Amino acid sequence: MKRTAFAVCCLVLTTGQVVAGEGVPAEVPTLVELSAREINRIVCPGQMSDLIFSEEKGLTGHFSGNNAFIKFTAEEVGGKLRYSKEPSEIYAVCNGAVYTIIGAPAEINAVTIRLALPKSETVEKNIARYKNMPLEKQALQLIKEAYDGVFPSSYQVTDKTVPVHLCPDLDLVRQQVVEIEGVGLRLKAFKATSRLATDLELAEKTFLTAVVGNPILAVAIEQHNLKSKQSTRVFVVERKDLPTATMATLDTGAKP
Repeated sequence: MKRTAFAVCCLVLTTGQVVAGEGVPAEVPTLVELSAREINRIVCPGQMSDLIFSEEKGLTGHFSGNNAFIKFTAEEVGGKLRYSKEPSEIYAVCNGAVYTIIGAPAEINAVTIRLALPKSETVEKNIARYKNMPLEKQALQLIKEAYDGVFPSSYQVTDKTVPVHLCPDLDLVRQQVVEIEGVGLRLKAFKATSRLATDLELAEKTFLTAVVGNPILAVAIEQHNLKSKQSTRVFVVERKDLPTATMATLDTGAKP
């Protein structure tokens, strides 16, 4: 019931533009900040078959299925725990490819690292998923996946908290960006919290601004009526320009 109502309340627009998603590429050494104290997660878009690191550099970890978990160990010095401050190499074998992560310990919360599929394979899977689907349905499909928090491995998902200054009534924080390479869609997930002492009613048009997304194809709000200090999720889908050949393959049925 709730999910159906949520989809119906989505505001779908039409428009067009380009940016790349984030994810650790294969065969390219990539520096990544990891939590020095908490357990960090590595997600493979398929099967993880090996995880190699140096215990001498203060690392411990294991892998299972498509996940691996890495933690910096601590040594006790003078009755206090001392954590490593030196970057360490981590090699993850995912789908037969080797990913080289240079893990730099930092005083941050636990990090989730996503390993990227080779671009050609990513594009093919995304095009096959959205082929012949009308543009409006593409936007709704992506919003439903974000609502459930489950994405195909071909999506490039970046979890990063970024405050957004929208209006005096709201605290708005961008929490996630999802890129659909080859399809021309990008989703941004936000957390919106009321600053008012009274009830606040949210409308999709409030988020139709360049500080939230540009160009915006669709906006969906999980809960429209907020009490003081209450939060809700907001999903914004952007439409990106695609090469003519890719658009012909997709055949979205969108009218100019």
